[in-house]
Amino acid sequence: MDFTNDGLFWLHMMAFTLAGLPAFGIPLLAARIPGADPAARPILGQSIQLFSKLGSVAMGTLILTGAILTFTRLGGFGGQSPWFYAKLALVATLFTVIVISKKLGARAMAGDAAAAKLGHTLSKVSITLMALVVAAAALAFG
Repeated sequence: MDFTNDGLFWLHMMAFTLAGLPAFGIPLLAARIPGADPAARPILGQSIQLFSKLGSVAMGTLILTGAILTFTRLGGFGGQSPWFYAKLALVATLFTVIVISKKLGARAMAGDAAAAKLGHTLSKVSITLMALVVAAAALAFG
């Protein structure tokens, strides 16, 4: 079982790494769209969509592997430290921000400037939440 848990933990960490790509990459690409050559804009938009899909798969993998590891490594949700529950709350908040950001991104791609501006703000929120999730995990499991 240790080999399986080690593999799941590795997959969990890889998914977290890949989840960071859209959090940092999408805002960088989106910031270049207004000043980009009109022929390059669709390529930037396609890259944003690809990063978004990758982030969705990574987030799903994180949630699945995290739930499995909670039971196989930690014995379930009961009796965990307050930092563990803080991490869960932060992950739930991050998930909500991602869902809202995806909806805003679709509106921004359709030309909604207000959605693009709010999306830019939410990208900062998601990066902050990711850092807080790591901090809570370090305190919960360190």
